[in-house]
Amino acid sequence: MSWVTDVVLFCSTNENYDDLVNLDGYRELPKAIAEINAWLEEHKHNPLLAFSELDGSEKAMQANVYGGAFNFLKIDPFIEAVMNAKWNTPESVQLMIKDEEENWFTLHENK
Repeated sequence: MSWVTDVVLFCSTNENYDDLVNLDGYRELPKAIAEINAWLEEHKHNPLLAFSELDGSEKAMQANVYGGAFNFLKIDPFIEAVMNAKWNTPESVQLMIKDEEENWFTLHENK
């Protein structure tokens, strides 16, 4: 039995210019993403994937894009973890979440 929640997280490339950290064997990540991945791991989920590194287009994306599909994700605590992470440019953070039976994503922004 499962209950899937899709997550897409957008943030500025400015996050790349702070000290990058290596957390538990993961490649170097911006601090905020490492914090979020630590939260996910603590709650028995896999880390966010870097979608912006997977594009096959002719130019590099001008934003960092991360995401994943999670089983039984506690949405409100996850949103809190994302918004409270130590972002360089918190105003650039946009989190889109779609729970299994919803028809579209809900946008959450750091204000």
